[in-house]
Amino acid sequence: MKKLFLNSFLIFIVGLLFFPLVIFAQHQLQGTIVDSKTKEPLAFVNIVANKQHIGTTTGINGNFNLNSPEPILKLKLSYVGYEPQEIEVPNQKNIWIELKKTSYELTEFVVLPGENPAHRIINKVVENRKIHNPEKSLDFKYESYSKMYFTGLVDSAIQYNPKKILELDTSDQKAIKWLDQHHILMMESVTERKFKQPDKSYEKVIASRVSGLKNPTFSLLATQFQSFSFYNPTINVLERSYLNPISVNSINKYLFIIEDTAFSGVDTVFIISFHPLKGKNFDALKGLLYINTDGYALQNVIAEPFVQDEGIAIKIQQKYEKIEGSWFPIQLNSNVIFNNLQLNNFKVLGIGKTYLKNIQINPEISKKEFSYIDTEIDVDATKKDEEFWNNYREDTLSQKEKDTYHVIDSLGKAEHLDRKVRGLEAFLTGKLKWGYLDLDLNRFINFNDYEGFRLGAGIHTNSAISKWFSVGGYGAYSFQDKENKYGGDVDFLINHKNDVSLNFSFQKDVEEPGVVHFYDYKTPFLSPAFNRVLYLSRMNNIDKMEGRFTFRTLRYLKVYLFANQENVEVTNNYYYKNNIDVNTTLHDQYYTFNELGVELRYAFKEKVVQTLSQKFAKPSNYPVLYAKIEQGVKEYNGEYQYTRYTIRAEKKFRIKNIGRPSFYVEAGLIDGDVPQHKLNSSLGAFRLNSFLIATENAFETMLPYEFFLDKYINIHFRHSFGSLLLKVKKFEPEFIVTSSVGFGSLAHPDLHGGVAFKTMENGYYESGLIINNILKFNFSSFGVGAYYRYGPYQLPEVSDNFSVKLSVGFVF
Repeated sequence: MKKLFLNSFLIFIVGLLFFPLVIFAQHQLQGTIVDSKTKEPLAFVNIVANKQHIGTTTGINGNFNLNSPEPILKLKLSYVGYEPQEIEVPNQKNIWIELKKTSYELTEFVVLPGENPAHRIINKVVENRKIHNPEKSLDFKYESYSKMYFTGLVDSAIQYNPKKILELDTSDQKAIKWLDQHHILMMESVTERKFKQPDKSYEKVIASRVSGLKNPTFSLLATQFQSFSFYNPTINVLERSYLNPISVNSINKYLFIIEDTAFSGVDTVFIISFHPLKGKNFDALKGLLYINTDGYALQNVIAEPFVQDEGIAIKIQQKYEKIEGSWFPIQLNSNVIFNNLQLNNFKVLGIGKTYLKNIQINPEISKKEFSYIDTEIDVDATKKDEEFWNNYREDTLSQKEKDTYHVIDSLGKAEHLDRKVRGLEAFLTGKLKWGYLDLDLNRFINFNDYEGFRLGAGIHTNSAISKWFSVGGYGAYSFQDKENKYGGDVDFLINHKNDVSLNFSFQKDVEEPGVVHFYDYKTPFLSPAFNRVLYLSRMNNIDKMEGRFTFRTLRYLKVYLFANQENVEVTNNYYYKNNIDVNTTLHDQYYTFNELGVELRYAFKEKVVQTLSQKFAKPSNYPVLYAKIEQGVKEYNGEYQYTRYTIRAEKKFRIKNIGRPSFYVEAGLIDGDVPQHKLNSSLGAFRLNSFLIATENAFETMLPYEFFLDKYINIHFRHSFGSLLLKVKKFEPEFIVTSSVGFGSLAHPDLHGGVAFKTMENGYYESGLIINNILKFNFSSFGVGAYYRYGPYQLPEVSDNFSVKLSVGFVF
């Protein structure tokens, strides 16, 4: 009896333990759904089991996991653009399903009287967009794992048909065979990111691996193709902005159609397609939105530009899940086709996947954990072992991916790919690392209207010798003025985090008169603004020594304190009337300036990317401000006492559905009399009866050195309509209107002689129209610009007031 009681008690206890499992027993089915031809996984396919409201959708990788309280016997599958299927799945635990694309085009949707039922859903999403946008409503932390590979885009009709492969030439057959076993390039990265409201963000690349390369900079590429969240008013895809279909008033721009309805637990998921309304011309997307009725939040997104760029075609996918009560992105995918890059006759395809892990919502984060650095790469990022990588990878590497690393790493070592990548980085930064030295590439060859061709060389020591100091110099010879130039400097880096440094320099060179130079203002080599060097036709010889102390404060403010002595020799007929006494006036062409001063650069909320060797500033949403105060002193042989104030501001931004305006403003004031070298010449970029190339932030119809001023303000405005005004198939010219105005005066023009010049008390005016992208060749584009000079300083000959210039651009 005692034994019987004990057995019964044990059975009872076991029953209690397993009772929940019996009550909540689930029938489970896993599977993968792919395109029947390409075998590519299909994301967000709608799946319903047994004709009930029990269902799920595939993930971005085409996988699904379906749970049901009753046996799963039948699946109903639906996906926009594909034929619906019903399949029986008795006694199966894992299944592979192929869907066929529809063989017909979708009919044009006709809007009937009354409200489009999709608008009610879209309007609710728009109302809740700030609640569901993590960067507008949450503090958060997460880790991410990104993998991206590049391969050849082989037509599926050929790739899976051996007979058609045999019809190709030998080189294409070899390429297909090689691509079947390897990717062209593969990269992985692991990052840690933290974000604190309203806009403090910091991301660190803690691990990086790139096939064939040791340089980790490329690991940033996989995360740069698309916006982190799909809730911003505009969506950035490859640095181009598109109007978000869930932005305010988007129903007046986009056509929305409810294509299907799915189920997610007790919630409904509306699958809504979108594309621009007929007759609307704007930078638009097309794709599918999966909207969950739980908060009317995005659950999945598939989107691509409605009109793909000729050089690059891209498609993005995003997946969201509810984490700690908030919807949050958990996976971002990007498929990119590079139309201008080919392997044999096959275009290059890039496939990138980013998984967000270990997501924390509203954790404790201190403001002190953030600085002006937005993204940086850890010095040990390339030294992680296989165990580390396996902890972050979603799946183990396939044999093809392992072979890619093995083969491309060997090839990279044999072909010195790291050295070639350093060459590309050097082209972008102007510095080529060569052992213990950095070669200053911008010193090798230059051209301007005064010096003609200028050949030279420049070197500096790099961090391989010391992280705390650098020493270097340069030398050059120019063929038109037949002069040698040289200089040198030493730089001490005191505090890396706050950019604290001390620099001493000297130079014997030439310098343009009437121009204020900001040390931290860099004109991009491939920008139209760089073209003004072609019009630089007047230079003075200088000998200059300077000491400069640099530091950063208030996060976004960079400060330069400087002291210098500059000896100037005028090289043309200009002279300054230096009144020695009542009876003696010296026509002076040699000057000594001693200056003390401060230079400021303020870029509010500017984000900086720190690689292992360089810093790159991301475009700010706010104007970048510059200011400089130079105090001339007569001590230590200085000849002139004056104060020169200069301010500069520039801003490029985007106005939804209107285009991209930009402003460049510079103003200055000189308190005291100085020679022309220290005045302002207003940057003219025009020559009569000569071939001309368009510039930017300069007067396109003004002769160089036509005006000299000690008080001035110059305003340059440009507005690009992009392709909003005209878009015909593949012809998408960019229309830009420009307008420039300048005012200025000179207190004592009688002190200046030898050359004629004007002042601008009455205002200088010009306007123009530029049509870019008329012709495109590979990465270059060509257009034309026409400008007109009008107002009080109009030239006597009407034809001289017109300027027609070639516009040159670069498309990557």
